[in-house]
This record gives sequence, C-alpha cells and structure tokens, in this order.
Amino acid sequence: MPRPPEPPPTGPDTAEHDAVIQRHKRVVLGAAAVTIVVFMAFPILASFTGVLGSVAGGVGAGYAAGLAVILLPLAGAVAYRRWTSRIEDGERR
Repeated sequence: MPRPPEPPPTGPDTAEHDAVIQRHKRVVLGAAAVTIVVFMAFPILASFTGVLGSVAGGVGAGYAAGLAVILLPLAGAVAYRRWTSRIEDGERR
C-alpha cells in the first residue's frame, strides 16, 4: 500500500527539504534524458547503419542491444526506488 503524502514541512528543515526536492528533480530529469537518448539511439542505429548487424557467438548485436535497451531502464528504476526509499526512511544520503 503506498504511503500517504506528507504535509509540506515548516520550520528550520524547510531549506533541507527544498534541497532534497531539487536533488530529486535533477536525478529524475537527468535519468529521463539519458533514457530517451539511449532508447532512441537503438532504432536509429538499427535502421540507418550497419553497426548492429554483426554477430558474436551466434547472438546478433541488434538483439543484445535491444535487450540492453529494455533491461537497463528497469535496473535504473529499481536503483532509483531503492535510493528514494533509503532517503524516505531517514537513512544517510
């Protein structure tokens, strides 16, 4: 069950809370930009170049790159969720 949203902070911790929010925004927007660039590079490389046309050990480079394009954002999402859970639980940042 998801946690209910916390009320906005008041008092001396407001500046720290704002800094944490800004840090999250930087991380999320940076990760989203990297994900879009990498994800869009795959169809461009597969369609217009021969870079992904090679085969190594019976596995095509295009298949390996496609698998990476699918699995790496999932791994990044898991890592991000673990990071935010640590911060929400009050552990060291």
